[in-house]
Amino acid sequence: MAGRWTQRRGLRWLLRHDPGLAASRRALRVAVVATLAFVLCRYVLGSPTMATYAAFGAIGFGVLSQVVGTPRERTRTLLVSLVVGTVLLTIGTLLAGSTAAATIGMLVVGVVVAFLPIGGARPAGVANGLQLLYILPSFPPFAPETLPARVLGLVIGMGLLALGDRLLWPPRPPESYACRAAAAADAIAALLETVTSGAGDLAARRAAAEHAASRLKLLATPWEERPTGPAAQDRGLAHVGAALRALRGRVEVLIAGDGVADEAADGPLAATARSLRATAAALRGHGPVPGLADLDAARDAFTAHRLSVLATVGSAEEAVAHAREAVAVGQVVSEQRVAVQAARVVVDPRHRPRTPGAGDLAWWTSAPTRTLWWRRVHVHLSPRSVYLQNAVRLGVGLALARLVAGELDLAHGLWVLLATLTLMRTSVTTTRAGLLPAVAGTALGAAVAAGLLALVGDRPVVYAVLFPVLCLLSVLAGQVLGTVAGQATFTVLVAVLFAQLAPAGPSLAGVRLLDVAVGAAVGIGVGAAVWPAGGHGEVRRDAARCLLAAADLLAATAAWLCGTGGRAAVEERLRAADRQVLLFEATFLQMRTERHPREEDVDWFTVLGVAHRVVRATRTALDAEHDTGAGQAVRWPDLAARLDDEARALADGYRAVAHGIAARRPPAPVMTLPADFLRRALGEVADAPGRREHPRDALRLVDTWGRLGWLADDLATLGAVVTPAPARRSVAA
Repeated sequence: MAGRWTQRRGLRWLLRHDPGLAASRRALRVAVVATLAFVLCRYVLGSPTMATYAAFGAIGFGVLSQVVGTPRERTRTLLVSLVVGTVLLTIGTLLAGSTAAATIGMLVVGVVVAFLPIGGARPAGVANGLQLLYILPSFPPFAPETLPARVLGLVIGMGLLALGDRLLWPPRPPESYACRAAAAADAIAALLETVTSGAGDLAARRAAAEHAASRLKLLATPWEERPTGPAAQDRGLAHVGAALRALRGRVEVLIAGDGVADEAADGPLAATARSLRATAAALRGHGPVPGLADLDAARDAFTAHRLSVLATVGSAEEAVAHAREAVAVGQVVSEQRVAVQAARVVVDPRHRPRTPGAGDLAWWTSAPTRTLWWRRVHVHLSPRSVYLQNAVRLGVGLALARLVAGELDLAHGLWVLLATLTLMRTSVTTTRAGLLPAVAGTALGAAVAAGLLALVGDRPVVYAVLFPVLCLLSVLAGQVLGTVAGQATFTVLVAVLFAQLAPAGPSLAGVRLLDVAVGAAVGIGVGAAVWPAGGHGEVRRDAARCLLAAADLLAATAAWLCGTGGRAAVEERLRAADRQVLLFEATFLQMRTERHPREEDVDWFTVLGVAHRVVRATRTALDAEHDTGAGQAVRWPDLAARLDDEARALADGYRAVAHGIAARRPPAPVMTLPADFLRRALGEVADAPGRREHPRDALRLVDTWGRLGWLADDLATLGAVVTPAPARRSVAA
C-alpha cells in the first residue's frame, strides 16, 4: 500500500513539473535512439568514430535542438538538417588541422547558422544542432580519412532519431495558429450573428470573441507556432490573425454605439459572419476557402445604400450618426476580405497566383519563395536587427573559443565551444544569470563522474549499462529539475560515453569542468563587448523608428484618399513601415525572453499593436481602392485641405510619442486634435454644398475621417502607456 501511495505521489509530482509528460516522452525517445545508435556503431560495427557521431547526431538534434511542427514537418526538418549537417561536418573535418582555418570557418559558420532564426521556428529550433556538427570534428583526432565513417555515423544517429520521432512516444504538437485563427473566426461570427439578430447571450459571446482573439497575439502563442517566418504560409497566418483581431475591434465599436441602428447594415454583417464560418472551416481543413463574391455583393449593396442616404438624409446630426456606424461596418467587411485572401495562401500555399492581380492582398501572395526569403534576409542585414546582432555575437564567441582552445592545445577543447554555445544568451545580463547554475551543475557532475570513473575503472560493460539511464536522466533533469541538474547529469553522461571510446580516468571530469569555465569566460567576455544589452538595448530605438514610419504612412494615406497625394508615396511608406514593424516585432519578442534588472516603463506590446493597426488601415484602404475612387480630387477643396491638415496633426502626435520614447521622457501633448474632431468633421461633410448631388465624394471623406478617428483612439492609447521614467541617457531615434 505504501509503495503504491509513493508511486502515485511521484506521478503527481512529475505531472506538476512536466505537464502532459512531454519532457518525459522526449527523454525516453532520445535515450532509446542514442543508446541504440551508439551500441550499434560501437559494439556491433566496432567503430568508435561512427559511435561518436551517431550518439552526438541523436543528442544534438534530440537534446540541444527543438524539432517542431507536424510529424511530416519534423521529419522533413531532420532530413534537411542531415543534408546541411553533412556539409558542415565535411567542412569542419577538412579545416580542423589548422587553428587559423578552423577559427575562420567557425566564425563564418557560426554567424550564418545563428542567423537562421529569421526563417521562423523550425530553422531556429535546429540551429544549435547544426553548430554542433561543425564544432564536433574541429578537435583531435584530426583524421580527414575518417570522414566517411563520421558521415555514416551521423546518418545512423539522425536516421534513427527521425524514425523514433514517428514511432516512439511521438511529441504531441501544440494547437496550430491556424486552429487558433479558426476558433477566433467562429467566435467573432457568433458575436456578429447576435449583433444582427439579437439572438444569443451578447455578453457571453463578447467575452468568447475577446478571449479567442487574444489567443492570436504572438505572446499568447507557443514560440514554435508563431507565424514569424518569411514563407507565404506564415505571412498569410500573420495577416489572418491581425485581420481577425482588427475585425473584432470594429464589432466592439458597433456594440459600444448601442448596436446596429441601420437595418441595411445587417446584410454586410451577416455576409461577414457567413464568410467567417467558412474561413474557419477552411483553416481546419474541412472545406475550401470562401470566395469574395458574396462579401463584395453585400458590401456593394451597403455602399449603394450609403450613397442613397447621403443623397437624401436631412440634418447633419442624423448624417453623422449614420456615418459613424457605417464606417465601422465598412471596416468589418474590409478586414474580412483581408482574412479571406490571406487564408487562401494559408490553406494552399503551393498554388498561389504567379502574377498579382486586382484584389490580391499584397505582393507576397504571388512572389516566389526565394524572393520571400531574400527580402526577409535583406531586411535583417542591418546593425539594428537583433537577429544579425545575435548571429555576430555568437559567431565571434565561438570563433574566439575555437582560437583559445586551439592555441592552448586543450585535449577536449570541444567542451569549450559547447559551453560557449549553450551558455551565451542574447544579453550579457541573461548570460550572467545562467552562468552560476551551469558551472555549479558541471562541478557537481564532474565530482560524481570522477568518483564513478575511479570506482568502475576499465569495465566498458558497466558504462554501457549506465549510458541509457544517464541519457534519460540528462534529458529529463534539465527539463524538470533545472539547469544545475541538467548540467550535472550531462557531464556524467559525457564521461560515460567517452569511457566507452577510450580508456579514461577521473581526470576526464576535471578537464570537463576546466573547459566549461573557459567557454563560460569567453561567452561572458564576448557578450559584454558585442551588443551587451540585447533586445532591451534596441527596443526604444526600434519602437521610435516604427512609430515615425507609421506617422509618415498615416499622413501619406490620408492625402492619397482625399486626392491631395499619390499612391506611389503610400506604397513607398508602406514598405518602410513594414520593414520597421518587422524589426520592432523581432526585438520585442527577443526582449521578452531576456532578464532585465528593472521594470519597463512602456507597454511595448501596445506600441507594437498600434503600429500594426496603422499598417492594416492602409492595406484595407488599398484593398478597397476600386470602390472608393481614392487618388481623385474631391469636390470640396476646403474639406480635403482640412482632412489633410488633421491627418498631418495626427501624424505629428505619433511623432511626439516616438520622440518621447526614444528620449526616455513623457511625450509632448500627443492629442493635437480636439476630442470631438471626428464628429465635427462628419458634420461639416453632411453640411457640404452639393453633398446630395455628389454622394460618392462625400462618402470618401466620411470613410477617410473614420480611419483617422480609429487612429486617433490609438494615439490616445499610446499617450497613456508611455509613462514618465527617471532621467537617463538620451537615446537617439
